[in-house]
Amino acid sequence: MLLAGIVGHHPKLDTAYLISSILSGRDRKISIIDSKNLKTYDPRTIRNYVNELDKNHVDFLLLNINIADIYSEVFDCLKFDMIIFSNKTQELRKECERVYERAVRRLFSLLDEKGIAIVNVDDNRLIDFLQGMKHYTVTYGFNSKAGITASSIGDILQTNELICCLQQNLFTRNGVVLEPHEFKLTVDCSQHDVYDVLAAASFALVNDIDLNATN
Repeated sequence: MLLAGIVGHHPKLDTAYLISSILSGRDRKISIIDSKNLKTYDPRTIRNYVNELDKNHVDFLLLNINIADIYSEVFDCLKFDMIIFSNKTQELRKECERVYERAVRRLFSLLDEKGIAIVNVDDNRLIDFLQGMKHYTVTYGFNSKAGITASSIGDILQTNELICCLQQNLFTRNGVVLEPHEFKLTVDCSQHDVYDVLAAASFALVNDIDLNATN
């Protein structure tokens, strides 16, 4: 079972449910929980819960993490295979940046050595915080550095079809190399943050999901 953390100042349910929607009909079992619901439990209980999900052949456990919860002792028993940053750290007040940076580093200490980070490359502050991190990183956004991007936001809001593009080679968790290509998602972008959609698409690609066959 893959354990993925989705990081935000507030639980990023939208990203998790978009991932669930993309994977629907693909015979994949997904469980979604929030960090706020874990704080009342001890590490042993959480470990047993995760083991039980694994025994029941759950493929993905998506944990929505409020960054303020990251110092809870329940995280001491977790090791993440993947972390998705869907925060907008550029909105942070200056006095909060150092506290946030420490929390980010604490979170990365919980990412498996071979784990993958999925990050918004348009978020300059977040990219600054992640300097020196050695994990494999997949980027999404709306600039030339983004590994996964889409047509302009103005065009997106006029349609329920999002044309995305993988702009550079991407290594999946199973060792497959995906070459640059376009793919289409059916999603109501007036109801979802486009960055959340791109984060969910990035998650799917890294996990060997053929997005051209999901709609």
